[in-house]
This record gives sequence, structure tokens and C-alpha cells, in this order.
Amino acid sequence: MSLTLLKPPAAEPVTLAEAKARLRVAGDAEDSAVNHWIQSARERVERDTGRACLAQTWVERRDGWAGDGRLCAFGTQLRLLKPPLIAVEAVTIHDADDAPSEIDPAAFFVDTLSDPGRLVLRPGESWPEPGRVAGGIEIRFRCGYGETAADVPAALREAILQLVLAQARGSDGLKDGLPPVAASLLAPFRRVSL
Repeated sequence: MSLTLLKPPAAEPVTLAEAKARLRVAGDAEDSAVNHWIQSARERVERDTGRACLAQTWVERRDGWAGDGRLCAFGTQLRLLKPPLIAVEAVTIHDADDAPSEIDPAAFFVDTLSDPGRLVLRPGESWPEPGRVAGGIEIRFRCGYGETAADVPAALREAILQLVLAQARGSDGLKDGLPPVAASLLAPFRRVSL
């Protein structure tokens, strides 16, 4: 299984002006560094929570449907990575000669309300097996809370600001590499494994 970012978010959940206000930076000499801190803080929040903040497009490549514990409900549902799910753009199967063919979208339902989102087979349908041994299934999907910073939960935005502040200060005294406030803000968004 591999996950590849195809289209990153068009903006960041925290603006340069918000970060500069938190840092109490007035001029524009530090803008490049602050923008870098914002991006790296967002990426850290997304990595630690397994979630996408703003709308972005990914492709997941799988060898088969089963095998990683995300196939559930007697094999009729596949939980997708990177919640929240906005949409599934295509599910493609590769045959033994590497020829791609898209699964008919009428064969499954895309559940964007579950967390994580999932593909659900319609009654009487089954997942077609790929002919290619490795990476024979490709699922292209969009995920994130929305298109604008206002769509992102306030706790995630504040965690990003806390990380920007920590980066500017040199990151001393952090718990697991996170400021304590950021760690507590991210806790409810982290995936729990049983």
C-alpha cells in the first residue's frame, strides 16, 4: 500500500498575518521563514492526526482489497485513509497486462459522513480483483475539512499556531516534539487503535 499526494491544499489553515500576529512580528523580513513554519506545522498536524486539514487530492495504491484491517463488514466496506473524506474521484483496477479500467461508480456508495470515510459495495456487487500483483488497485480521492481556513476546526488551527510559535522559539521543552498545548489540542483528533 502506498499513499501519494497528487494535489496539495491551495492555501494553509493559518494565514501569514495570523502567524505574524501570534509571533509579534511587524515587518516582512521574516515572511519566508514564517510561511515555511506554517506549512511544516500543518504537515506535522496532518501526520500526527492522520487527517487532512484543507482539501487535497491523494491516490492510494493497493495490492489487494484485504490485508491491512481496513476491509470490514464481511468484506463489503473499505475504510479510506486521511479523513475527512470529501469525495472519491475514481477507483481503478489494473489487469495482468497493466491495462487500467475504472470500477463502475454504480457498484459502490461513497460514505463521506463516516469517520473515516468509506467505500461501500451495493447489494449483489463484489470488489473486482486486480490482475497485477503489486499496486493493482488505485483509489483517487479528495479529503479535508473544506477549501478555506474557516472550515478547519479551531483546535487544529490553534495547534498549528502553537507549533509555529515553538519553531520560532527553538522548540525547547517539548513533549514528544510538541508544545503541551498543541499536544492536548490534537489529542481528540488522533486515531485510536484497538
